[in-house]
Amino acid sequence: TILSYQARDQMETVTAIYHILLFPASFHPVALTVTANKGEHVNISFIRMASKEEDAVIYKNGSFIHSVPRHEVPGELEVSYPQVQPQDAGVYSARYIGGNLFTSAYTRLIVRRCEAEKWGPSCSFHCPSCTNNGICHEDTGECICPPGFMGKTCEKACGANAFGKTCEETCKENYGCRNYMFCLPDPYGCSCATGWMGLECDKECKPGFYGSDCKLKCNCHNRGTCDRFKGCICSFGWHGLQCEKKGSADLSPQIVNLLDPVELNSGVEFKPFCIATGMPLPKSEEFKLLKQDGTVLRPDEISTSNRSEAMFRINRILPSDTGTWVCSVQTVAGMAEKPFQVTVKVPPVPQYAPRLTDRGHNFLIIDINAELHNGDGPVVSTKLLYKPAKRYQSWMSVEVKGTTKRLDNLEPKTEYQFCVQLSRHGEGGEGHPGPQASFTTAALGLPPPEGITLFPKSMTSLNLSWHPLTLRTEDDIRVEVERKSVNDNGDESSVITQVPGNISTLIIKDLEPRQQYMCRVRVNTRSQGEWSNYLYAWTFSDRIPPAPNNIRFSNTTDTSSVISWTAAEGHSISSIIISYKIYGKAEYNHIDIIIKNTSITQYHLKGLEPDTVYQVQINAQNNIGLSNPNTSFELKTLPETKAPYESKGGKMLLIAILGSAGMTCVTILLAFLIMLQLKRANFQRRMAQAFQNVREEPALQFNSGTLTLSRKAKNSPDPTIYPVLEWNDIKFQDVIGEGNFGQVLKARIKKDGLRMDAAIKRMKEYASKDDHRDFAGELEVLCKLGHHPNIINLLGACEHRGYLYLAIEYAPHGNLLDFLRKSRVLETDPAFAIANSTASTLSSQQLLHFAADVARGMDYLSQKQ
Repeated sequence: TILSYQARDQMETVTAIYHILLFPASFHPVALTVTANKGEHVNISFIRMASKEEDAVIYKNGSFIHSVPRHEVPGELEVSYPQVQPQDAGVYSARYIGGNLFTSAYTRLIVRRCEAEKWGPSCSFHCPSCTNNGICHEDTGECICPPGFMGKTCEKACGANAFGKTCEETCKENYGCRNYMFCLPDPYGCSCATGWMGLECDKECKPGFYGSDCKLKCNCHNRGTCDRFKGCICSFGWHGLQCEKKGSADLSPQIVNLLDPVELNSGVEFKPFCIATGMPLPKSEEFKLLKQDGTVLRPDEISTSNRSEAMFRINRILPSDTGTWVCSVQTVAGMAEKPFQVTVKVPPVPQYAPRLTDRGHNFLIIDINAELHNGDGPVVSTKLLYKPAKRYQSWMSVEVKGTTKRLDNLEPKTEYQFCVQLSRHGEGGEGHPGPQASFTTAALGLPPPEGITLFPKSMTSLNLSWHPLTLRTEDDIRVEVERKSVNDNGDESSVITQVPGNISTLIIKDLEPRQQYMCRVRVNTRSQGEWSNYLYAWTFSDRIPPAPNNIRFSNTTDTSSVISWTAAEGHSISSIIISYKIYGKAEYNHIDIIIKNTSITQYHLKGLEPDTVYQVQINAQNNIGLSNPNTSFELKTLPETKAPYESKGGKMLLIAILGSAGMTCVTILLAFLIMLQLKRANFQRRMAQAFQNVREEPALQFNSGTLTLSRKAKNSPDPTIYPVLEWNDIKFQDVIGEGNFGQVLKARIKKDGLRMDAAIKRMKEYASKDDHRDFAGELEVLCKLGHHPNIINLLGACEHRGYLYLAIEYAPHGNLLDFLRKSRVLETDPAFAIANSTASTLSSQQLLHFAADVARGMDYLSQKQ
């Protein structure tokens, strides 16, 4: 009787059976299993261990098939099949008739359904040459190697106490694999490990024999020696089963550079590589990849150099493919397997649709709302997808950093569809877009008011004003003002104030002293208008200001020095007072510097005495009063620079040199005056010839801000009143335009105490009388037009030495036509246009504003005709 247990690998294949024979038993089987090919002659033998006066009986699968009378029972019972067939397979047992199941001997007959060396469904394929008693599998055509051998044809021996498909398993007991019976998948059956034989696998092979059950004979050539575990051990330069082959021995394959673990995203194409070395190099058909569910994949491509690289292809990997995969390679020199872990992740998908936070006529602020999502993280990228809802247009996307995203340059009163797409790292990590939501931009609003100013009125109020609105609409117009403290740090929300559209001034009250506030304005009708830019202003201070600090003196000479300082912000400082005196004197000289902004931080102090020590104090003044006296600072001027003393001879030489230079200068000056007189006479002759018909009274008459234009008509001229500019308040800079008789210059002018840029038009000295009359007519037209924000307005005029200078508003960007042409980057800069996918640097909203401004200006001019 045999007691046994089984050990299985991860493919549920039986690899070993340990057995114990329990005595007494009347018969012993010669072998536990007998394997035969279809059509072969087979003997199933049982050895008689005890003699009894009973008949011997033989059973197949528990059914009686044969008996031997008591007096004819031989020492070895046999069941013989001259041509065995698959139906003859089964478990055969022998015992005396008076015995039972526990005193029977058992042998299992395994019959391959194909003849010898054949395999396949119709047994039409040839088996490989399975050596070392390997058995060809009739379904796969692969060699099933005996325990202790491996390789495609079982040629590679594992050695003592080693077994398995890759020879990586070992027997741990003190006696190695003694007493181990290995049962492999059919049609192999059961046998002892290599080097052992007997029913209990406890007997060593006889000299000259090796292998499982010691059935193989060495027959070693070329001085090879026999090893009961490996067979022939060949001398150097020989190899083969019997050392019959010359050359280096084959090397078992080794799997190298296998990625483990592998993380993939669901739905991507997976191309794992199995790289192996060995001698000979593995071929394509010798590689296979076992998925976690047992599916066997064959290489899609293979490349060989000093190693073989097999590439497998899985077109679309799924989460169900997660598990342990095995890369396997088997050659005539052996077999190697290496498992690796594959994890398939599902890309994230938001659970909820995005939400609307705020909107305007050309923008939407979207809350991504993607904290909760299905699938696997971590999320490394978030995209907001959007498109117009009622147009056939592809989705646009924008990367989102944070939880909200503002989308600008949208169309007014247009519905847009939104959804969010999340991504995790790796190829195919982009998840499907989440649920959709639709939001609509507001209707087109009005532009902000013109001429917005913000300045302090008191310690607790600011004065906000703008130009009166001139819109013609039946809608209810409201002006909305938003103000908040600059330093509120988010603790204080914005304060919104609504005033009627006919109001152009707002006193913002209940403020804190010495605080900076920010305000913006918009005009609302049935839809909200555009916000203006923020304006900033401080309320008046409620305390005297601190004195300026960081006092420094630089560029000091014998009569002057530059004084610089730093004034604290937010104290409503209106002037800086510099007091200075010669050291030791009692009274100070005072200089008041009016501060228009805090950028004035230095003053050039002049009129000082050389080599003198001064005491300087700097104080600040605001609406409350003067700052506390500051520490006096010492300023010492440099000594006066005097010419060095020279001898009498040196003075005479200097006089001679100066006299000679003087005579030369006088000669050059006389020559220059003569040439100038000749040129002037020639110019006067040409001017007299050009203007011989314009000898009437002067075309222009100036008188204290009025201009009288003499006309050829008989009626008396009407004087034109214009704003007067002082000649000293005009600082010319660059020529920005020029014609035959006129010139336009950029200048810095002072008007009503304020410095500003202006364009100055003037006539050239040789302009005709009619040109001067036309120029004066231009001034008359500008005076009659008055002021409007959408035209170039007159700033003033100045008469100097009989010439008229006309100051108009300066346009820093030039005329609108050239500005629009420059914005067409598709024509001016095609590379920039292609890189940024735009034809113009201006948005449709900006162009619409330009058109509206032009229309307002033209409408105003038409009313003034």
